Amino acid sequence: MTNTFLNRVSAERRVLTTVNRCFSGDKELTGLSRAAILRWQAALGFHSESRVIPLLFDLAEQCQRLSDRSNETFMPIEEAQAIKIEERLGELKEELQRCACDG
Repeated sequence: MTNTFLNRVSAERRVLTTVNRCFSGDKELTGLSRAAILRWQAALGFHSESRVIPLLFDLAEQCQRLSDRSNETFMPIEEAQAIKIEERLGELKEELQRCACDG
């Protein structure tokens, strides 16, 4: 897998789509920046014990790594990065279903 901006955008869209299937309208998550996630958390009142926010922070970091080419020469991003995103996305889906989704 090559780490490109397009891979990052695609991964971020998948995360946002997953979240926004459960929360629509003014409750949608608008981005994966730390500020956007914290605003969303405050707006919805997620409690600190919820795993949703830590999972979102982790996914945001994983997505960022897909387009971060600064260490590419020394530490190439392999398919393992995509696999990790998929695993975390699965965890996020499960947690969202527990917290908010009806199905």
